[in-house]
Amino acid sequence: MKKIIVPMFLIGMLLVSYGMSISSIKGEYVTNEYIPIKLDGCPNNVTVQEAWDLLTDIGNGIQIPVDVRTEGEWNLGYIDTPWPECPIWYTMELFGNETGLQEFLENYDGQDILLYCGNSHRSYAVSLILCDAGFTGTVYNMKGGISAWKGAGYPIRNNTKPDAPTIDGPTTVKVKQQIDYTFSAIDAENDVIYYWINWSGKGNSVIWQGPYASGENVTFNHTFQKKGKYIIKAKVKDFYDYESDWMEYEVTVPRTKVVDFNLEWLCERFPHIFPFFRYLMGL
Repeated sequence: MKKIIVPMFLIGMLLVSYGMSISSIKGEYVTNEYIPIKLDGCPNNVTVQEAWDLLTDIGNGIQIPVDVRTEGEWNLGYIDTPWPECPIWYTMELFGNETGLQEFLENYDGQDILLYCGNSHRSYAVSLILCDAGFTGTVYNMKGGISAWKGAGYPIRNNTKPDAPTIDGPTTVKVKQQIDYTFSAIDAENDVIYYWINWSGKGNSVIWQGPYASGENVTFNHTFQKKGKYIIKAKVKDFYDYESDWMEYEVTVPRTKVVDFNLEWLCERFPHIFPFFRYLMGL
């Protein structure tokens, strides 16, 4: 119970200090003179310019932006920074309960995270929760939030599902022969993508392999164990779990066994067989 009370107390005290409730924080702006005393130097408050520099250069380490706004705000657009420093969505309310807080700590403790919201009230409240919970990584809070980000001319984006993948490879193959197939898919926002491939339509699948770059040619191999017709089905999802449509590709494994005829081997193994055939044929 204490783990639940502490985060909610911090949120409540912070918002009371601003004279506002959670429902009234939109449109407000946090400046340094209103920010409470840090908890042992945590968090690090950064400007949008500093945030941009952090999130567009992996040479200074990988900082993970965390958007703590509501679903409706997230769907209207979020900051546009390249993978692997692209934003994740984890609402303020999730940090206010033990389950949500512990899940975040399990996934991101020890890493560098950069919190932001609309105008930085909520992100600062969340940063205090993480600092108080003993987060062992670095916590950055982006002052001014996405409002200041847009005001500075930095890009925002939303998301669409990636295109269905293309599949390239032989359509007629031998039984029990390993065959390579090449897959490729385009994501309009250039997010990394993951492949799910079903080779037979009967549960024989490769589940979410990746990440791969948008447009990258990716080769997977497969061995068909029985004769017949198969439908290879493939789809992709992007970093934000938006899934493409399925693509289908038909492959036939012939019912008549294909025999490799090695003339050189036959001559070496049976050196007198061809004079015999010529004799039978009257040549």
